[in-house]
Amino acid sequence: MDAQAATQANVDNLRELLRNASVIQASQYFNGQPVQLVASPPDHKLGQVLTRYIAMVLLTCNELRIVFKVHFNPEQIRAYRQACGAAADDLSDKQLIDFMKELSNQMGGRVCRIFDAHQIALGMSVPLCTRGIYEIYADYQAKSGAITKFGDFWRLDGPFETIYCSCFVEIMGKDDFSNIKATDEVAEEGELDFL
Repeated sequence: MDAQAATQANVDNLRELLRNASVIQASQYFNGQPVQLVASPPDHKLGQVLTRYIAMVLLTCNELRIVFKVHFNPEQIRAYRQACGAAADDLSDKQLIDFMKELSNQMGGRVCRIFDAHQIALGMSVPLCTRGIYEIYADYQAKSGAITKFGDFWRLDGPFETIYCSCFVEIMGKDDFSNIKATDEVAEEGELDFL
């Protein structure tokens, strides 16, 4: 396989892995309810402001850096939480932001466990939240060379109506990430590791 094909295989596999991790973890986080992935929202483009808030985590190792974002509006999450019988104290914007930061944390944790099953240790930041308007400063320009960069985004439809996920990925070496699959980690679904 030539270098360009190997790079594309890495990009394609990482894109699929991140999308699948978001669907599985969102379903688990929202009480096992079905979550559907909508690959390319036709009326949106990567890097545009999608929602009022973004919860995110940074996943990193020597050869790879991933910024994983969950874009959301608190009103839709509040409606979901109310329907589930959440107490009034759990419905403030601050509590809803914390709720979504934990979702981004769990999505990132799922990705870390997948890589760990392949003997690649990823570090993960604490979840952060920022205003959605700051998306205008994100640079998702694809680049291939010594550092391969790409961005991706997708929509998740479920009991929360719609949330968006996006990622910015930098591959900073020759490591092969094209064979990293979630199959080794699926058997552990539902288990949480506390360190």
